[in-house]
Amino acid sequence: MTVRTSNQSGFVSLFTVIFFMLLITIITIGFLRIMAAEQRQALDNDLNASAQAAAQSGIEDAKRAILKYNSLPSSDPLKAQLQTALTSSQCDALFTNASVRTAINLNNTGSINNQAGLNEYYTCLSVNLNTPDYIGSASAGKSEFVPLVPQNGDKYDKVTISWHLASQTIGKDGDGEPNNYAPGVLLPPVTGAANSWSAQGYPAYLRVELYGYPNGTFTGANVDNLSRSVFLVPNASSNAAAISSTTPIDMPTTDPRGFEQNKTNLIGIKCSGTPPSIPTGSYACSATLQLDTSQPSTSNNYFLRVTPLYGSTHFSVQMIRNPSTIVNFSGVEPVVDSTGRASDVFRRIQSRIRLDNTANLPEYAAESAGDICKTMQVSDGSYYQGNVCP
Repeated sequence: MTVRTSNQSGFVSLFTVIFFMLLITIITIGFLRIMAAEQRQALDNDLNASAQAAAQSGIEDAKRAILKYNSLPSSDPLKAQLQTALTSSQCDALFTNASVRTAINLNNTGSINNQAGLNEYYTCLSVNLNTPDYIGSASAGKSEFVPLVPQNGDKYDKVTISWHLASQTIGKDGDGEPNNYAPGVLLPPVTGAANSWSAQGYPAYLRVELYGYPNGTFTGANVDNLSRSVFLVPNASSNAAAISSTTPIDMPTTDPRGFEQNKTNLIGIKCSGTPPSIPTGSYACSATLQLDTSQPSTSNNYFLRVTPLYGSTHFSVQMIRNPSTIVNFSGVEPVVDSTGRASDVFRRIQSRIRLDNTANLPEYAAESAGDICKTMQVSDGSYYQGNVCP
């Protein structure tokens, strides 16, 4: 009698064990890879934040350098050294001069914590006091004051202002794509939030005021003679009455000074393109203001006040010397370029700095939702005037 033994069940068990071992191995390897990726992502996030902080630290050091420069008298030798450093495009311009490093307490390696082991510092820091334009933004009804200070006292005779920065989203990066331009200088009815000027996608209506005073001594009449205002309305290019950005607006004749003058007319500006097809990063509307040639910039100090109405806007201001030479601003809005590093991660920040107090001027001397009453009381034993306000 022959007995046969079957080994099939043992083979199935062995195969099952091998299969589950491979499955567990794959799962373990996948889990480890996910853990490694998450760990690397967490490390990258940490390094990104550290590099960003290092770059921001460079911005703050540049601010201190600019403040130090502005606080020094022209006769101080350190001011000339700071000016050289603050107008250089070299990454180490603020570090190579020992006097500058000492004056603003800079670490010559760019380390932000004086601990080399943390490997956190900025690798490049450059400041440019001179800029070809002034870039700003303001909300509806809020003015921004721009000192028109040219580099080396250069002469300029025109000012170009551009507004409504086209962007994909509305916010700090721009004003979005314009949906409409006004057909003429008269504004369409504004009835309710849904129908408002900005809700309909119109660029802001712009009030631009020019203020000036002569060098040396001057009177109120001198200031009045150098002050002008224009009201700019974003119009479609099809409006024949509107003017193009290349046609200068003659400020002395557009806004005559003195009592009993007619109200300043609105000025339609031919804005570019057909909404909403304005190239992202460009300004939809632009106007050129012609200064009084009998009152040159070399003999006077000028300021520009920009006030958007019916909506907020981003804007740009340029000073022009005839016919089309751009004159740099000097010390009005310095550009700081800082690159921070943490280990093998770099982050770069470019920022414009506004440090003077001109930007903080109030909108009005007095503003009230109700009546304002001024009263005076004098009490010296002989006279007393009580409160006679209604």
